[in-house]
Amino acid sequence: MKNQYVGDIGDYGKYGLLRFLADRGVRVGVNWYLTENDGSTDGKHTKYLSNPKDRKYDPPLFEELKKYANREFKSVKMIESAGLIPGASYFHVPLPVRGNIVKIRALNRRLWFDNSLFLLNKAELVFADPDNGISFRKQAGMKGSEKYVLPEEVVKYYERGQNVVYYCHRGRRTDEAWERAKVGIRAYLDDAQIIVMTFRRGTQRSYIFVIHPEDYARYDSLLTDFENTAWGGVFHRESVTEKNERTGQYFEKSGQIFERAGQYFEGATLTYERADSAVGEIVLESVPGEFSVCKVEDYSGIDMEEPFVFTGRTDQEKSLVCPTALVPENTLSQNDGWRAFRICGDLDFSLVGILARITKVLADSGIGVFALSTYNTDYVLTKEADYNKAVAALKAEGYRFVE
Repeated sequence: MKNQYVGDIGDYGKYGLLRFLADRGVRVGVNWYLTENDGSTDGKHTKYLSNPKDRKYDPPLFEELKKYANREFKSVKMIESAGLIPGASYFHVPLPVRGNIVKIRALNRRLWFDNSLFLLNKAELVFADPDNGISFRKQAGMKGSEKYVLPEEVVKYYERGQNVVYYCHRGRRTDEAWERAKVGIRAYLDDAQIIVMTFRRGTQRSYIFVIHPEDYARYDSLLTDFENTAWGGVFHRESVTEKNERTGQYFEKSGQIFERAGQYFEGATLTYERADSAVGEIVLESVPGEFSVCKVEDYSGIDMEEPFVFTGRTDQEKSLVCPTALVPENTLSQNDGWRAFRICGDLDFSLVGILARITKVLADSGIGVFALSTYNTDYVLTKEADYNKAVAALKAEGYRFVE
């Protein structure tokens, strides 16, 4: 959330949803996940306030937002002071983003989040409002992580008894990637009930509810009632689907889950076993040639236009992984005899645990690995002597392999 967004069309829907819940007895706590204004045109979608037809969704809210939306200087504190969400508590401390040391940024974020736990401790439902949604790949301290709520933060609210709803932007995700993103938090909270409410005005804005099983029926009823108000014309509940990893098929999950992952439960119309791996859809591909893992003085001896050149620079070293034929003369240390394979296709950043499952299969077979991640996918290297054994172990677990 940025102060520049106050009063735009997204705000109207967001507050409309939270006001409805608060008016019916839900104690709401808001963590704005506030970040600095960026000077962009985001937040200037306020023309709806000139359209009397849009007033019908929530007339008092509509009139109140008119007061703030087009001000040069506006902030979330105006929303708090106006009491637009009855009885709500707020955490409006900006997310810490400065500094060049990852560990320091991570520590600052954890301290920031601990303060939110303290100030929102009376809330029944915590609303997290990051710029982009949730990230299952970024970690506290990484640059750009301030734009996301992190899974461990959702877990901390949830595990102390609070329900959570977080804003999540679909962006350019494919349909399949979006289905995974909607239920991704269940990799961390296997008993959580998921409800997704999407506001369709302008860009798609979704709100993912993470609900305790004993509270599911109440929230299910409340959100059904919400859909039956005027807001139902612009809000809708999305189906929540999960993939049976043994068949590779998606299905709609109906009804409440009464058992934890790994056991059976009865939904409204189906019985489902939560699988523990996603092997059916994953294709692995051999990368030709022999590789070396090196420490180098610098990268001057490497042609960066050659394929399969991986570099990594830290405050302590400059490392290089490349075909053995390309190892430069200024190498300080070198380990030869590696073979590689990769996961085919482009992996969405919301995917969780794919590389971990592969490396676990290999570790269980006594095979050491050297793993690398790129923007598109992951690469795994094993020693030449272990390569065929690695391929056989992965095939035995159901992974498809392209030589």
